[in-house]
Amino acid sequence: MSTLRKLVSDVRSMHKLLSTDSLITDRAIASEVKNNSLLLIKRETNLRKLWATDTLFTTIPCLEMVEVPISECCDFVDPCNVARSRYKLPRISEGNYQYLIQGVYSINALSGRGTKFKEITVNRYVNLIKLPIIKRETYYWIMNGYLYVSNPLLQTIRISALFEEEIPNEIMFPECDCGKQYTNEEWCKNPLDKPYAVPGYLEKQVLELTSQKLLASYFRIKTDMTQDGVDGQAPNAKPTN
Repeated sequence: MSTLRKLVSDVRSMHKLLSTDSLITDRAIASEVKNNSLLLIKRETNLRKLWATDTLFTTIPCLEMVEVPISECCDFVDPCNVARSRYKLPRISEGNYQYLIQGVYSINALSGRGTKFKEITVNRYVNLIKLPIIKRETYYWIMNGYLYVSNPLLQTIRISALFEEEIPNEIMFPECDCGKQYTNEEWCKNPLDKPYAVPGYLEKQVLELTSQKLLASYFRIKTDMTQDGVDGQAPNAKPTN
């Protein structure tokens, strides 16, 4: 899997103007790469593609949760409590139908595997708990940037999603009791040197689209094309009397 730094280098190598202009920073190119990647990826996921890949989505292996009243995320007043992520999540990409979340799971310390929760809206969940008999499922929903889970006893969960923003270290590498160990290299790694998930068949399109947009933004070269597709600009010439 390519890193952002590798993709930035590939963009620069596509055109001499981009490779020699020091005013276009690596950060600016990386930002454009991300924007175009998300654009193409959301096009594919809207067509129900890429959902089964294990490289596109970023997994937060141990997301800390706290118990809160359900009234925190809706107007329903009830003794019922739910679990909420301790921190606001980085922005999760949205498609035509839903958030681009591959899954939210419980954490099983023994097997390393957990139960997958069902996505729901808070309004639908409120309707469920008003029923005399509730099917014992665990549900999740996103509200105001936080992740909520219907089981208030959960202290940690695992989430795999397509995030549009960098995940802060306090969320990605928490100090908790879930058994995960993190190195100083993981904690301090430059975002440009982290693997960046772009499906192989989309990478060329991402690079070409990024190059075109950067050239259009930084180098406004005007051409006067004739009907035959030939550059109609004429060289400067001395006026004749």
